[in-house]
Amino acid sequence: MADIAGILKQINGNKELMAQIAKADPAQAKELFKKANIDVEESDIKKVQAAVADGKLDLNDIKDLAGGLFKK
Repeated sequence: MADIAGILKQINGNKELMAQIAKADPAQAKELFKKANIDVEESDIKKVQAAVADGKLDLNDIKDLAGGLFKK
């Protein structure tokens, strides 16, 4: 499992990339991440897409995802 919070921090400043990822299917999203030099497993793509879907990623979203990672 990738560091979802870290991935979100990397893409947070790029609103266009976030919008493209939110609308893309998992295969397309993986290619977008690859072009941005971010390695993301397909299993993590849906989590990232859910976090950026509303276009209003904030610190609470990152904390929630990070908290979910530590519960496992």
